[in-house]
Amino acid sequence: MNPTRSFSFPAFLRALFLIFSAAVYTAILAPPAIVSCLLDPSGRWPSLFQRTWGNWLLRTNNIRLILQGVEKLPKDQSYILVSNHASILDIPAIISAAPFPVRFLAKKSLIWFPVFGWYLYFSGHILLDRESPQSALKSLKKASVLLKKGISIIVFPEGTRTPDGAVQEFKRGAFLLAQHSKFPIVPVAINGTFEILPRHGWCFWPRAVHIRMSEPIPTLDLSPQKSQNLMRQVRQTIMQNLKA
Repeated sequence: MNPTRSFSFPAFLRALFLIFSAAVYTAILAPPAIVSCLLDPSGRWPSLFQRTWGNWLLRTNNIRLILQGVEKLPKDQSYILVSNHASILDIPAIISAAPFPVRFLAKKSLIWFPVFGWYLYFSGHILLDRESPQSALKSLKKASVLLKKGISIIVFPEGTRTPDGAVQEFKRGAFLLAQHSKFPIVPVAINGTFEILPRHGWCFWPRAVHIRMSEPIPTLDLSPQKSQNLMRQVRQTIMQNLKA
């Protein structure tokens, strides 16, 4: 399916319904989720609400997930999930796919979105000011704390959604986190979301989304030089899995 296909009014209406359903589910689930953040320091309850949000959004909009490799990841372990980023739909897809609590490393500007941003803040998602080295250091420390609590971290190392479907060059954040925290990295390949709703698209074409999670890569002895090599290895693994 070609995301550059000509405009389709039914597909445009489906895109509007996707936005509408996301807003409605956020309005329904975010308030109790925020309350649960205050009552449950472990972060398990907020994780249940966000997974419900992802499941509702995908099912309502006829998006089916096909998962591979998730069963090989023990639920009692924390990971740094490093994924390609092809569409805004990657977020509900990976939330729904992960069988354990997760939080995102995301840009700080998201906090200004009403309700949604409040939930991100209170639930412990890591909101990073990319222009501030101090913010980066605080984010590394916060992410390490979450990993030790049993909450995995999701990172899109391209920094933003790809404009053309190809995997862009990676930034170092996820690998600095691995070097600092010593938790394993899991390469994640999300295939299909670009065809459903690309970055510059206004039409929505439902189809199945394939998510493949590779074997965890240990990072206990990760030096700065090995971190650079690991970044190339993880990017190559994701690109290969997207073609498989």
